[in-house]
Amino acid sequence: MSYRLKLTIMISLLIAISFGIGGTMMITTSFRTTLEQETQSALTSFENMQNTLYLLNSLGDQTDFESLADALSQMETQGLGQWQALSLKVDSEALFQSGIPEMLEYALPTPSQNQCSLLPVSDKHGYGLVVKSVIAAGAANLEVVARFDISHVYALRDTQQRQYVIVYCAVVLFGVAASIAISFALTRHLRRLTATVRRISRGDLSKRSQIRSYDEFGQLSRDFDAMADKLQETISKLESDMQRQERFMGAFAHELKTPMTSIIGFADLLRQDTMDESTRIMAADYIYSEGKRLERLSFKLLDLLLLKNDQISMKRVWLGSYLQEIERALAPNMKDKNIRLICKAEQKRVILETDLVKSLLYNLVDNASKAMDDGGIIAIYAATVPDGCQFQVVDNGRGMQPEELSKITEAFYRVDKARSRSQGGAGLGLALCKQIVELHNGSIQFASELGKGTRVTVTLYGKAGQHDA
Repeated sequence: MSYRLKLTIMISLLIAISFGIGGTMMITTSFRTTLEQETQSALTSFENMQNTLYLLNSLGDQTDFESLADALSQMETQGLGQWQALSLKVDSEALFQSGIPEMLEYALPTPSQNQCSLLPVSDKHGYGLVVKSVIAAGAANLEVVARFDISHVYALRDTQQRQYVIVYCAVVLFGVAASIAISFALTRHLRRLTATVRRISRGDLSKRSQIRSYDEFGQLSRDFDAMADKLQETISKLESDMQRQERFMGAFAHELKTPMTSIIGFADLLRQDTMDESTRIMAADYIYSEGKRLERLSFKLLDLLLLKNDQISMKRVWLGSYLQEIERALAPNMKDKNIRLICKAEQKRVILETDLVKSLLYNLVDNASKAMDDGGIIAIYAATVPDGCQFQVVDNGRGMQPEELSKITEAFYRVDKARSRSQGGAGLGLALCKQIVELHNGSIQFASELGKGTRVTVTLYGKAGQHDA
């Protein structure tokens, strides 16, 4: 059963039950009030007639009962008697009889003198109220029994009930129609949300509910759309990660295939022992160089995998001294390549992971050196920034095209694949740098101009007081 149908049924039942109980109580209360009024009116009329008989009997001859009968007859003739039937007896002898006798054939308890007993009755003559009293008349007792017609009270109730049934049916039908309209209005936003969920489940991640209201449905819609945006962003990121992973695996397989083919080929030649000494030395050198390249490749991949754990230990170091240590380590290799290395830094304390940042700067300087054919200048500048530090690695090498800058941090990507492979590069250095920067909650930016050089700006943030050494 749908929520809309449940809501319609509940609203209809609420209207039907509420109106039914209210109408029934109103008719019942009205009937009881009218019945009490009619009963009181009948008792008043009976008491007036009883008082008249008592007065006539006390003023006249208490044995002249004919005068009492004449008085009752005159009252009936003049319309003063409101009874439907009346009987006056003295010692069980009838003195006066009015109306149909069987209307009075009911057993009522004998009341005490000057009191009366009454009995509501219902028969073929309708609804009535039978009243009985006993009047002391000397040595005799006068028994007065009267019946008053109250059928009009029940007739009025029946009329009200018939009218109420008609009104009740009309109200219930109107209530059902109103509940259908209300349920449609209340569930309109719910239907829109349901349709949106179905569209998204079928793959349309761009679908949004966009309900513009300020009630709970509007809040639910906004939360749902925010969740859908986050879901779409997450799925897009997963798809992008999968594509990068596929490219990574393809590039990794290619990187392994080329040196392994050469190593196997030259190893096979060495095994045949049919080459001269110079060729043998060349083959051994090639096997050695390609093996070293595979070793570097494996180390780079291992570093990337280990950095995924996000477990780093920060240390507080003097920035100037730290950069001097890096300069001493890089200077001999740069000198062999006819590259001048310049390092400048502020002598201030910063917090960073020293080994990782060394690896970052080594890779950046190594990449810069590979962009130079006949020597050049590489400068490393270090300075502090609020809550962190900033490194700039600047070279005057070949530079890059603008479209290359967004791809160079991808694993195995190389601007000049042939030149990089001949120089021992695998395209993992900048990918590793990117991971190191992310672990420091920092950023890495590239600016390059073809033929003029490249500037790499790295901003790192350490957390003071945590893992300090």
